[in-house]
Amino acid sequence: MADTPQRLQFRLRYFIEHDSTDEFLEGANDSVFMSATGLDSSSVTIGPDRKPVVNLIRTPRIGDVSDNAIRGAWKIHPHVLMDFDLQRPGDFPRTYTVTLFFVEQDHGDLAEDFQKLQDEFGSKIEKAVQTAAAAAAAQAVGAAIGSAVPGIGTLVGFTVGALVGAAWDALVDLIREGLEDDIFTPVPIILTVPDRASIAGQVGVGSQQSLRIKEHGGDYELFYDWNVVSAVSNGGDTPTLSQGSQGEAVRKLQRLLNEHVPDLPSLAVDGDFGPATDARVREYQRRVEITVDGVVGPQTWGMLSGGERAEEAAAGAPTLQQGSHGPAVRKLQRLLNDHLPDLQLEVDGQFGPVTDGRVREFQERVAIAVDGIVGPETWGHLTQ
Repeated sequence: MADTPQRLQFRLRYFIEHDSTDEFLEGANDSVFMSATGLDSSSVTIGPDRKPVVNLIRTPRIGDVSDNAIRGAWKIHPHVLMDFDLQRPGDFPRTYTVTLFFVEQDHGDLAEDFQKLQDEFGSKIEKAVQTAAAAAAAQAVGAAIGSAVPGIGTLVGFTVGALVGAAWDALVDLIREGLEDDIFTPVPIILTVPDRASIAGQVGVGSQQSLRIKEHGGDYELFYDWNVVSAVSNGGDTPTLSQGSQGEAVRKLQRLLNEHVPDLPSLAVDGDFGPATDARVREYQRRVEITVDGVVGPQTWGMLSGGERAEEAAAGAPTLQQGSHGPAVRKLQRLLNDHLPDLQLEVDGQFGPVTDGRVREFQERVAIAVDGIVGPETWGHLTQ
């Protein structure tokens, strides 16, 4: 069974100051803050008046991104700035657009600055997309109210991209008037996806990229990536959990929470979803800016396991046997679960007797040497 792409994440990986905008007397380092507006072309829907409705995602302000306490953590656990639902109804191709806003604080009001950025640029994006999608919405006679406007996937990305340059400049100048902070020109980053199945193969997905920002005498570099979160179709080790749940899936949850929230005391990995685990889930949900409800469903699992899958992909296919442990063993266990749906295995990264037994069972079924050692031949059969 193949993994099914569920969510697409835009993640922040690091931030570098090559040159500060601050003058000598103001200090050596800037305080740089950021936020973003996101748009999934399939979220442009048909309104009650048959006109397109644009549903923008707006992130809270984050920063100071030049502070090691913030950007340093992104090297281990990338910060999910935007999270898109790949299962959303609608046709392909689609575009996913993240427009980044940067403000270097001097003496102004950050909350006011970002509110203006979100409102003014959000309004410009909405109007441009509504205008571009109007013809398609008008022609969708049989489509239900609230359904996605058909056939506008690449059009949305092109429309937002076309706003860069002169269209931004006048608005940026207007916003800057009277503000004491340095407002940088917004940067849209656009990913076009031809279909759900091929998303992981798109340029820019699964690999770190960089964005250079040179303005107001400053020179900064943001590192980011697009990350696909998948779920194995049998859903064996990531069921929906909430307070009162028990078992192996809760232990997996507790281990992941300890990894993702290392600054708080570690949870006991006891398989009991009690008040302490509930509080930690809510704290994690708050930090990654998703619905804070204490329920661990597809979105929370996706956020928690995105880092795991990246580690597994980077682990390659080393020779494994009983006693091995780590990301490569987790990858092996997931593949065994795919190939042996009748014999499900806990994905814990420990190559113990149970995993050894599953490896031997798989080797016997595909008629190769049954020795419990996962070498090139076994990896080849698992990944073909």
